[in-house]
Amino acid sequence: MWCYSGFTFEEITGKKESRAFTETSKELLENIDILVDGRYEEELHSITLKFRGSSNQRVIDVKKTLETGEIILYLE
Repeated sequence: MWCYSGFTFEEITGKKESRAFTETSKELLENIDILVDGRYEEELHSITLKFRGSSNQRVIDVKKTLETGEIILYLE
């Protein structure tokens, strides 16, 4: 399952203060495979990007990231 969020992984997990960090967000992360995080930025848009609209967004393998404790990007 894929999830697109305007929040970063760090905001969702509480590593950076944000309203996105809740018990529900923690539960959501445990049930998805891939997270595309970060806000879409029009000035960073590129049609060459896979699965994301702007270059500031990351495509994160959530299962591997939660296992290792480090951000693991999908297909990189």
